[in-house]
Amino acid sequence: MKKGKGEDINVLLSSTDSIPGFSIRRSLGFVTGSASGTVHANSALYSFLASLIHPERRTEPYDRLFRSIRHRALLRLMENARKLGANAVVGVRISFYRVGYGFYEAFAYGTAVEVIKNEEEP
Repeated sequence: MKKGKGEDINVLLSSTDSIPGFSIRRSLGFVTGSASGTVHANSALYSFLASLIHPERRTEPYDRLFRSIRHRALLRLMENARKLGANAVVGVRISFYRVGYGFYEAFAYGTAVEVIKNEEEP
C-alpha cells in the first residue's frame, strides 16, 4: 500500500491468522491505527438534492469518507507495525465508530509479526 506518492510501506496485511506462502517467525505484539473524518454539510446537502433525481447518489459522500478513513487507518497500522520491526500484520480487523454527528472514526488493529517466505518445493 502506498502512502500517496511516497514509498511503499511494504507490510503484508491479512485478516486471517496466517499468510499463505509465508511462515511466522515471531510475533511482535498488538498494533493499531486509526483515522477520523466527517462529511461536510454542503456535500451532504448536495447529495440529498441530487438523490431526488438519482437515488444512488445519496450515499456518495459517505462512501468517499469511509474509503478514505479506512485507507488512512490501515496506513497508520502499517506504519506502527514497521516501527516494531514487523513486515506483516495478521488478524487485521477494522471497526467504524460514530463519534459525533457526521463524525466517524475507523480503528484498525491486528498482530504485528515477522514472516519469512516459504521455500518452493521442486
